[in-house]
Amino acid sequence: MDSIREPARDIPVVEDVDVLVLGGGCTGVFAALRAARLGAKVAIVEQNNAFGGTAANGFVCIWHELTDTTYKKQIISGLTEEVLDRLGRVPNGLRQRIAPEGSPFRAPYYSRYHLNTEELKIELDSMILDAGITPYLHTKYAAPFIRDGRLEAVVIENRSGRSAIRAKFFVDATADGFLGADCGMETYYHDAHFQPATTGARVWGWNQLQDPNTVLRSEENRLRIGGRAGWELPMTGAEEISTWCKSQFVGDCSDAKVLTRAEISGRAQVREMMNILRETDTHGKELSLVALSSIIGIRETRQLKCTYQLKTDDVCYGRAFDDAIGYCAYPVDVHVPQIPTTFRYLDGTEQHGLPGGGVEWVRWRTDEGPYPTYWQIPYRCMLPGKIDNLLICGRAIDTEKGAFGAARVMISLNQTGEAAGVACYEALSSGRTVQSIDIAALRRRMKDGGSIIL
Repeated sequence: MDSIREPARDIPVVEDVDVLVLGGGCTGVFAALRAARLGAKVAIVEQNNAFGGTAANGFVCIWHELTDTTYKKQIISGLTEEVLDRLGRVPNGLRQRIAPEGSPFRAPYYSRYHLNTEELKIELDSMILDAGITPYLHTKYAAPFIRDGRLEAVVIENRSGRSAIRAKFFVDATADGFLGADCGMETYYHDAHFQPATTGARVWGWNQLQDPNTVLRSEENRLRIGGRAGWELPMTGAEEISTWCKSQFVGDCSDAKVLTRAEISGRAQVREMMNILRETDTHGKELSLVALSSIIGIRETRQLKCTYQLKTDDVCYGRAFDDAIGYCAYPVDVHVPQIPTTFRYLDGTEQHGLPGGGVEWVRWRTDEGPYPTYWQIPYRCMLPGKIDNLLICGRAIDTEKGAFGAARVMISLNQTGEAAGVACYEALSSGRTVQSIDIAALRRRMKDGGSIIL
């Protein structure tokens, strides 16, 4: 590849903080909040115009259950529950739906909490400012600055030019693991079959159509969505508008060219879906595109190799960890391109989507149990082996493919953000590295801050 040489130049340091968080999705925001509330000086960098990541900017407005699979034991609280409580106090900020008893959708992946994503942006702004965090929006991470083998600062770029933020500890919440990779951490891909990315849309007129999902499934070759029509929900607070997450794009969206194609392809698929419905339904001509998500929702790119890789069996058999920092009941949910989704549950059952619609239930476990009601996320799967002032949170944590299918949802990954923020403060206050902190002290601080620690 041809290249040009950029002349050396001095870069001004615009902030000097205890903890710097790269990535302003909910996971990164939660890392920043927990560290700041404990007393650390914190800055957070986000490349978009609002915090909240895929939830706010990608229209993925669903958070799942806070309980285990019995629906009786609460296993998730902390900042996830705090945000839900705050949205619940905002007019039309939150809606809850509970499936009827006996419904096949009475499962932990059921979409319990439906967020008004625009109100979410405002709440996250307020929480960040109230905690004294220094926010940077419209700001891109550019490169790490490493001196004498130690991560000392990161270079950023925004409307004010190129500058640097120095910190004692760093959290990589970029989702694609950009900082970790640039610092020399080993990266890997689960396989060549990425879970597809999806462009969100808001559409008026969906509720007037006769059987739109069946129509879209029947046109899978034209749409290239492979036997599934994604999901849609009424927009919280504006139920006549439907939020769509139906398109599919397969590729490594951590690559700039691929991401560009994904954004363009996703928007084109939304248009094609609307054209199909306009052609086949008497009310189709009334469909109106209200909004497109400002970012595509990415399910999977690369992972970072950490101290421990969370295994699929760790999830499915509910393995206990001494360094557990999060608890989840979401099942193994791996979206395979052009094949209906399969859900593997902790009770030994598996739900297979059928081409053209419908589901079948089988058993993946033939023993009599006992069956776990939740699974655990260990601190080690977000812990670099050598970089002593960096933590990984969000979907770049170290997981097997099946475990990633369970861990990748927001209500699970939110907890890794909280753990990263608390762990940075624990290392800061104790004068230790992130590898040598007292795990019992970390778990106590998380519990004191509102997290459920079992």
